[in-house]
Amino acid sequence: MWIYRVIRIFFSIFASAKMNTRIRHIQLFMLFMMAWLPISAEKVLSVEDSVAAAPQLDSIEVSILTCTPGKDMYAKFGHTALRIRDYTMNRDVVFNYGCFDYNATNFVLKFLLGKTDYLLNAEEFGYLKYRYGMLGNGVLEQVLNLNQEEANRLRVMLLENLRPENQEYRYNWLYDNCTERARDMMEKAVEGRIEYAGLLDEDVTVRDMLHKCLKESPWVSFGIDVILGEEIDRKVDRRVMMFLPDVFRMEADGAYIVRNDGGRSEFIANRDTVLEDVNAPDKTYFFLSPLFLFSLLLLCAVLLFIQELRRKKYTAWVDVVMHTFQGGAGLLVAFLFFLSEHPAVDSNWLVVMFNPIPLFYAAWLLYCYKKGRKNLLSYVNLAVTAGFMMTMVLCLQSFNPAMWVLMSSFLVRALSQAHFTYHKGR
Repeated sequence: MWIYRVIRIFFSIFASAKMNTRIRHIQLFMLFMMAWLPISAEKVLSVEDSVAAAPQLDSIEVSILTCTPGKDMYAKFGHTALRIRDYTMNRDVVFNYGCFDYNATNFVLKFLLGKTDYLLNAEEFGYLKYRYGMLGNGVLEQVLNLNQEEANRLRVMLLENLRPENQEYRYNWLYDNCTERARDMMEKAVEGRIEYAGLLDEDVTVRDMLHKCLKESPWVSFGIDVILGEEIDRKVDRRVMMFLPDVFRMEADGAYIVRNDGGRSEFIANRDTVLEDVNAPDKTYFFLSPLFLFSLLLLCAVLLFIQELRRKKYTAWVDVVMHTFQGGAGLLVAFLFFLSEHPAVDSNWLVVMFNPIPLFYAAWLLYCYKKGRKNLLSYVNLAVTAGFMMTMVLCLQSFNPAMWVLMSSFLVRALSQAHFTYHKGR
């Protein structure tokens, strides 16, 4: 992920024509990288340890901070953190479960394998506010209706988690992320249970929720649909649905604390907008979307097949390029399917079509064309492609509309290969 960020930022820098824009990008880049660095807990712990065991009545206020989605891939879903203000000690600290050490050995490989350890970090609230203000993102605050015993219990648990030996946890984007960690800590702190609003439709799938978040980012949405399989199309309970920061915010907004003594009170005592989201909505152009471009590819594939039939001449290089693209994408899909511990990647039916085999088939196709040999594997390719499109109808996995169009393009080209193989030498 950090490689992606570096490439993305530097592309923005050098693609810009204005020097002031370049400077701003550099500033934002440095701010973001500094913010995600894992920091030592010693500074916070040294101040807080002395009061952790002796709570100050009427001095602590706990808030949920929900950061609105950003423009870059890593910020598309927003973020959740916990703010603890101690008015007696004049401390205002934000606890964030969304940090990681990008300098860790083999970080990119571990991330792809789903073996990334995230960290609990602590920073001054003023710094978080400044950072998100520079990025133009919004920050929404929900002050919790906790008594002082509960507030201090939560603070002590967070401080214990902040210790170097306890900071790390195995990150899971769906079942154990920064939002769910914050939620679980709050649930442990209350003297009873939290009864959430129950606003979510139980028929909504995780894929539906991801699509809603990414409606202005069709390529990101398409990419997620490529690597995530059937698991996110199954029904999940409302608790799992709270993996998204904004969903959790809405559920918490109408929640109640049902205490062990029979008392019942609103979970949220007050609401505030710390920062307004000033980012302009992403511009989406249909002619740059995967659906449009793959539709154009399908049209070209059909027209090319018609031209080939008229000329009675097969155009091999087109299929070599397409199968190379297919196999290249298949390297990632197959890697995630067989080796990664990320949820939903091992239930992906697309691995049938997107795997390294098309790379070898592209080489074989080119060899047969140059040697004038019959490509008998073209019949296998046609059968697999047609069979998979039938599977797309029957299986429980939901496929992106652009994927249907792309598969249709592969089917047209498979028909061309099989046709000219059949008629070769006749």
